[in-house]
Amino acid sequence: MHSVISGIFIGRYVGADALAALNLLVPLLYLPYAFSVMIGVGGSTLVARLLGERRLHDASVAFTQALWLLGLCGLAFALAIYFYADTFVHWTGARGELARLATDFLHAYAPFVLFPTACYALELFLRIEGAAKFGLVCLVAGGIADVALTYWMVSYMHWGMRGAAIASGISQALACMPMLAYHFVRARQVRPTARAFASLDHAWRMAYNGVSEFLGEIAPSVTLFAFNHAVLRWLGDTGLVAFAVVEYMTMIASVTMVALVQSMQPIVSFERGAGHAQAVSRAFSIGMTVTIAFAAAAALAILTLAQPLGALFVPNSAAAQALLREALPWCALAFVPAAINLAVSGYLTAIEAPLASMIVALLRSWLLLLAMLWLLTQWLGPRGIWMTVAFTELATLAASIVLYRMRGRRLNLHNPAANGRGQAIS
Repeated sequence: MHSVISGIFIGRYVGADALAALNLLVPLLYLPYAFSVMIGVGGSTLVARLLGERRLHDASVAFTQALWLLGLCGLAFALAIYFYADTFVHWTGARGELARLATDFLHAYAPFVLFPTACYALELFLRIEGAAKFGLVCLVAGGIADVALTYWMVSYMHWGMRGAAIASGISQALACMPMLAYHFVRARQVRPTARAFASLDHAWRMAYNGVSEFLGEIAPSVTLFAFNHAVLRWLGDTGLVAFAVVEYMTMIASVTMVALVQSMQPIVSFERGAGHAQAVSRAFSIGMTVTIAFAAAAALAILTLAQPLGALFVPNSAAAQALLREALPWCALAFVPAAINLAVSGYLTAIEAPLASMIVALLRSWLLLLAMLWLLTQWLGPRGIWMTVAFTELATLAASIVLYRMRGRRLNLHNPAANGRGQAIS
């Protein structure tokens, strides 16, 4: 929600071009978050299973390796974004004023990139510690700080895109640092440990197990790049403004569905490690039901609030608001099948079936999506842009059902108490 409110401030006080420029940067800004999800999901799944198997030292070693991976990735991203900002902006297709606005944002944001790289993963590890409420408080506090700082720096101080970048960076630092401190000071089960790199088996395992989530989260870096170029080709700058607003409107639903699924994953992994077959099935069923219910409510909400939200973002662009009225029904249609696909992919990751999970992620986020974008725009022109996501999620749904029946219902449980012999869920 705070990103949406910040987007409203940018659109109203810096201008529609600033909103479009920021949307052009989203493919790049997703990369640190995608690595955080990969290491966080893969690492928390592994750590939860190790705790379920009562391998406490191995769990601490895996957690420590995850922290080092997050730090190294964050430093690499910060240096790359700062020194190659002009190159990245050129790749987006931005020219003239859009390019200047985008470059200003990247130069101001680069010093803070370490925090979005680590923040989401740290929150996932807090859930294993039973400190999910503390993590939520940190994220909410960071969101409130983002809104307040963006308002102050953008609308009061008139710092433009640099102010928006600094506000975002500071707010993510405020959310991240208390979570990191908790792991060092108050954590009871998993804390950083010395001599964690005698073997890199855990690091490779968490990266491999989280790769499907990484592909799912990095997909916006590829697909938004393709969408931005398609929008610029068919609809010009006005279309890019409308597309940016669509992204903001659907962001809350997408992030919440991912969060609901990822809340299910540590429970499934722990119960699997403990050998509780019925608990694994129950956790998956609850996670699926809650995610679908939220998706249906979000679809209804976005259709109801489309017009007033469009006026909030771009009050002076009637053309962009007209495009929004055409686009949003197709976006809403995609929510429920997307929820099912996310739940199945997340469950497959939690039971350590990364190949099956990766297939779902590849289909909905890369292969089918890009193919549908090309086919529908060739066939239907600009209208095909808005229809792409819904058609992709519906097509992926069939593959998700098949993969769940093939792999998700035949699960070998890690149960040390059962003489090392697996049980199966039928």
